Amino acid sequence: LSIKRGPEMTVASGLFVGAAMAAFVAPFMVQLAPSAFVLTPRMPMDKLSMQVPVTGSMGQTPSLRATKGSGKGESSSWSSSAPACSVLLAAFAGAALAVSDRRRRFSRDGGGVARRGKIATSPHEAIPWWQRMLNVKTETGVGIWAEKLNTTQIFESTDAAGPGKVTNCTILVVKRGGNIVTNKKWPERHGYYAVEVSYDRYIPEDWERETGGRRTRLKHLENLDLPYLKKAKEFRVRPQDFEKWEIGQKVVVSEQFKEGDKVQILGRSQSKGFQGPCKLWNHVRGPMTHGSKHHKRYGSLGSSADQGRVLPGKKLGGWQGDKTVVDKGRKIMKIIDNIDEDNMPETIIVVKGSVTGYSARKDQGGSYVRMHHVNNRDDGRFKRDPVWMWFTKKEEGTDPYVPLKNQAWTWKTYWGRDLRWIAGETKKYWPDGFPGYDHSADPFYDDCDPRKALKAPEW
Repeated sequence: LSIKRGPEMTVASGLFVGAAMAAFVAPFMVQLAPSAFVLTPRMPMDKLSMQVPVTGSMGQTPSLRATKGSGKGESSSWSSSAPACSVLLAAFAGAALAVSDRRRRFSRDGGGVARRGKIATSPHEAIPWWQRMLNVKTETGVGIWAEKLNTTQIFESTDAAGPGKVTNCTILVVKRGGNIVTNKKWPERHGYYAVEVSYDRYIPEDWERETGGRRTRLKHLENLDLPYLKKAKEFRVRPQDFEKWEIGQKVVVSEQFKEGDKVQILGRSQSKGFQGPCKLWNHVRGPMTHGSKHHKRYGSLGSSADQGRVLPGKKLGGWQGDKTVVDKGRKIMKIIDNIDEDNMPETIIVVKGSVTGYSARKDQGGSYVRMHHVNNRDDGRFKRDPVWMWFTKKEEGTDPYVPLKNQAWTWKTYWGRDLRWIAGETKKYWPDGFPGYDHSADPFYDDCDPRKALKAPEW
């Protein structure tokens, strides 16, 4: 009731709970202190006073009684002991507790820090995502914005003699001004590490300065003394990469990407409007001859008696295109950066394969796309040592400390924590390791034996 019905029902529910509690404890209070409270309802309120004993036993309780006066009708006509007052006091106490509990549940930690940003101190608490093993986040790293120019064909070089085979490629360009870092996010305030990259300088129109979202965005750039930028996107980064970027820094394409890298490109597909099911879902029509009257009519859409409706997800006609499409595993064939010529972009990137979106037109550029390194889970960041059981070959001269691929059992977590994080915290107090302990097989120490410790080379 306190959550769904608001504070009014919170007070009502508190009064009800308090009254119920008071009714339960009232008989015991009567037996313990039968003359604790004496109430005279006919007396004026200004002649009532609380008398607190100064001396006496610890069990003595204060009494509420009429002050001595000379008016008529000042004698007590009836008296009620503990239950009446205890019900009122307990009811108001329950209401106050309910309201304070509601405020406590809906409040945040001081300073605008959300609960998700709290650091766990015990195994049962929430663990930040950069230390978890379940639902692991693969950080993409800082990416860039670009525009699709056109498609072309190039000869892909091979080891064999000759020019190689013809490969279809897409040309992406970055305008002058490039990509600029405009914001940073960190776990203590936002819950994760991220770097926001913006692109494409422009002059905003009047309506953009009046709209809520656009106006907030423009004022943010004005406060940072940065030019107005049209596109913005935040990229998740690893904690050690977070300190490398500063607000206002320019992202150099040739330093962030190299030829031969595999990248992931996200763009918006071309909109083709409302289409029928034959074009949208590759449905087939009925026969056109031999007296068939089912050329382009729909058949059964669902059962009539049992369900009597069309189930959600039925493939019917609808809008085609205008959706975010991810092109994975595109290889960078060529990068030409820092072009200093008139009527030329700042950077030209040639990637292998097709890229979602439309090409540049005469009066305007092509589709905006954003590009970052492919989410590779095998780049070393998810290798958790030490390996404590593995399979090896039995041949002569083989190294027993080289496990077979996909045949090693490793310690990954301890109470949900990454072992590397635990080792880092241990080094704060024992930089050289525990006294009297052999660290030659411990991969978290520099003086270990890489062969015995099965240390991952990416560490």
